[in-house]
Amino acid sequence: MNSHALRVLEFDSVREVLAAYAVTSLGKASISRLEPLGSPDEVETRLAEAREMSELVDIARIPLAGFKDVAAAVRAVAEGGRPGEPDLLYDVLVLLRGGVSLRDTLTRQPDDFPALTCLADQLVDQPELREEIEHAIDPRDGVRDDATPRLREIRRDLRRLRESIRERIHRKASDSRLQRALQTEGIKFKNDRYMLSVKAEFRQTVPGVIRDRSHSGSTLYIEPGDLVLDGDALLGLIDDERDEVQKILWQLTRQVLKVESELQALQDIVSQIDLAHAKALYARAFGLAFPELVSRDSADSFELSLTEARHPYLMWLNRDTRREIHDIPLEHVREKVVPLDVTLGHPHRLLIVTGPNTGGKTVALKTIGLCIIMAMSGMPVPAAGSPRIPWISNLFADIGDEQSIEQNLSTFSSHLTNLVEILREGDSNSFVLLDELGAGTDPLEGAALATALLQWFKDQGWAAVITTHLSSLKEFAFLNDEVENAAMEFDPQTLEPTFRMITGIPGRSHALEIARRLGVPEDVVGPAEESVHATQAPTRDVIEKMMESRRRMDKEQRRMQRLRQRAQGERRAAEAEREEAEFERQALRREADALCEETIREAKDRLLPITRQLQNVPKSLVPVVEELRWMIELLLTATPLGKRREEFARSLKKEDMVYVPKFRESCKVRKINKTERVVTVLLNGIPTAVSFDDISWVDEPSSH
Repeated sequence: MNSHALRVLEFDSVREVLAAYAVTSLGKASISRLEPLGSPDEVETRLAEAREMSELVDIARIPLAGFKDVAAAVRAVAEGGRPGEPDLLYDVLVLLRGGVSLRDTLTRQPDDFPALTCLADQLVDQPELREEIEHAIDPRDGVRDDATPRLREIRRDLRRLRESIRERIHRKASDSRLQRALQTEGIKFKNDRYMLSVKAEFRQTVPGVIRDRSHSGSTLYIEPGDLVLDGDALLGLIDDERDEVQKILWQLTRQVLKVESELQALQDIVSQIDLAHAKALYARAFGLAFPELVSRDSADSFELSLTEARHPYLMWLNRDTRREIHDIPLEHVREKVVPLDVTLGHPHRLLIVTGPNTGGKTVALKTIGLCIIMAMSGMPVPAAGSPRIPWISNLFADIGDEQSIEQNLSTFSSHLTNLVEILREGDSNSFVLLDELGAGTDPLEGAALATALLQWFKDQGWAAVITTHLSSLKEFAFLNDEVENAAMEFDPQTLEPTFRMITGIPGRSHALEIARRLGVPEDVVGPAEESVHATQAPTRDVIEKMMESRRRMDKEQRRMQRLRQRAQGERRAAEAEREEAEFERQALRREADALCEETIREAKDRLLPITRQLQNVPKSLVPVVEELRWMIELLLTATPLGKRREEFARSLKKEDMVYVPKFRESCKVRKINKTERVVTVLLNGIPTAVSFDDISWVDEPSSH
């Protein structure tokens, strides 16, 4: 990608914003090098990783904390001829542990996150090295005591001897006979030796070796004579400890150096994961959309489609800085930064943008350019819906006043220099952004050159967005199907730009209106206005009518959009009310069925035992009792609910589910005997026969 374009479009500002969402220094370093990728497949892969990450962060914590750039430090150690310090070795351990943790997290759902799974599979562990460092290195204490048996023995002896010396010298310092001879600091530990702080005039009172003295000479630091041998032994053990520690550090360092390239590869994958994570968080915070990359098989297949695209850095600058960057009120940002809609493709591959100075033409140009660069870098873009971005081989931009005193270039010469480079290096797969084409020289010659350039772009099948004030380029767009006009809107009531881009019509510079608003005297503006009116009145009237018509159309579209949104909202509310009413109706029906079920069951439980008690009546009354019993059962089953249950029971099939209220269980049907009105169900795995009257389609009330 053309480096000049990246610079003038200020892609560094986008990198700056993205870096704010990186967790690791590795990710930040990767972002600082981020630029458009070299192939469509690579772009698609990076977009897929970021898209999947934006979904994964909703359900999992991505373990990225603690990673450092250990590969560079390892290289420095290799070049410096010294072993790695415990801190460095522990950082290597954190890298290896973190790689394992990241791989476990990202590969947990390979079917849902295939791109991240593929990336995480490249996180190669070094289990033997990891175990060796874990065994030998402690993050607080450095080399562990039990790193080797020899070190454990040395440190055990060191602790014992040091404690013995400390106890003995404390006893001496507490001796009342020496109190007059000692300074207030009493005991001094220096150069791994324990000494007494003795006043110079009491030198003879304390026998021992003078190890040091104060600057004034008033204090002597004396190691008591009976501690000298133990002090020498202590120094010997300290040297032994230092040698053993160095031996351990060298051993681990050599192991690390053997896998230096593997550690670098591991870091590279971690940085790529952090980059995808940063993209996902950035997209969530600012409502960015993941674009679809459109391959270009021919000039006719070129397609650029952006809806409500906004300048990414302006969005960042207009955020509420009092809020945390992961929690940004998007409505506030969207109100501050005016969006633009732009569509380029067959047949329109060239867009001519006209309008007033400070009307937003350059910002529109940069917004389009940055959206393309962000997409080509595998990033989501600041647009709504489903942005479609063309795959391009290069992007060229000539934006702003780039005159150079050092190179003796005027503004016009600088523009020409950039154009020469574009024409020399570009092709039909390039995308070109030109700001103020034809400016900075004689208007007639500038217009002729600009028109010829547009004709050349058209003939070669190039795609470009161009801003200008030249009327001849507006006319060129009207006369050529491959070229589209666009205007930066200007409010005639307030005499201020609205920063909205309207495609399909040319814009006006409104230079005289702006001059009048800024205070240029009327006796200057008036004659100028008359002169322009005399030469361009027809064209200006047409443009004004088109602009007014477009404004009315846009206003009507916005009104219709509001009405449509309101109607959709009302329809959703009505559907919600209908669903709620249906739910309540079903709930009431279930409650009514359950209540009827309970009432009938209670009636049966009370009446049928009474009929059984009547079986002992005289024989002459037995037929009456049987008829009474038959009538009770008939009445209980002949109710609407009883009929419904009968129909339900007779419609059952094997494996259907029924509810048995008296057991409070849902059971599976195994057999139906319609003659005897009995259903055999599985109750806790046991076949159980129940009457048609004892089954229901109503679940246990608590389940609702």
